[in-house]
Amino acid sequence: MNCDVLIKRDIIDILIGDVEVYDSFKLHYLSGPALCNLSTEFGLFKIYPKNGGGQSRWSYMNELMTFLNEKNRIFELLNKIFDISNFTELSNLQKELIQETYKAIVNGAIKKINEKLILTNKELQFSRGCFSLVEIGAVVEFAVPKVKAVDSRYIRELPERIKEDIINKDYDSVITKSRTLLEEVLIFIIEKLTKERYKSSGDLIKIYQEVTELLNMRQKNDWDKRVNELLGGMHKIVSSIASMRNMNSDAHGAGSSRINIKEKEAILVSTSSMMLAEYWFAVYEDRTKTRT
Repeated sequence: MNCDVLIKRDIIDILIGDVEVYDSFKLHYLSGPALCNLSTEFGLFKIYPKNGGGQSRWSYMNELMTFLNEKNRIFELLNKIFDISNFTELSNLQKELIQETYKAIVNGAIKKINEKLILTNKELQFSRGCFSLVEIGAVVEFAVPKVKAVDSRYIRELPERIKEDIINKDYDSVITKSRTLLEEVLIFIIEKLTKERYKSSGDLIKIYQEVTELLNMRQKNDWDKRVNELLGGMHKIVSSIASMRNMNSDAHGAGSSRINIKEKEAILVSTSSMMLAEYWFAVYEDRTKTRT
């Protein structure tokens, strides 16, 4: 993808650590020697003069980005710049604040960059560990989550997959894994019933609604009120989990709407996700048995 709109002085100043992006935080400061090393790492050989007299820092970055743009590798550079290992100053914070502050810095930097892109009708997005440059307001189509097999055993292994996150107090990761489980199971059901490859927009509510249609799980006037209330409750749980994930996602500058997730809420989300996934899978299995 051509990313030449990113190769401009005011954006480069953000990327080399000259602009505050969140409170007093900046991206990692890239010195002249560091920029030469970074360029060489990406295949553009540079040596910083020992006695001084090197190029300006933004000029080094400009050359590197131009070089990588021609090879469609700018997003690799961004991944390198935004990697959490660069933010050594965060080690002074309490453990539970490191991830939160890091994400705020990333979101702040992306917001600053997008302010500079406003006249190009483009925006930089970061989600699921990937950068993309899209038309403003466009929905990025994500690859469908891949698992070896979706079955009851895989669903019940969620507590094991989030155990380390709970220990490390990385509750955002618990929410992400729980939401991913829901999406995996829903997409598995859709693909099995339609026998077609599903292209996901990442909209969990939309995916869930498609499955409720396929499994005949939509609320109906002639059904028992309690059944309809139960189905309505399921929709609210899915909506809440999707909302929590979105507001705490790397892809969004959550600001004041950010949720301060604690351990008990993280466990509640993971348990609810596992129960929903098991229920959907059981309904799907019953549906396939009646077809045979």
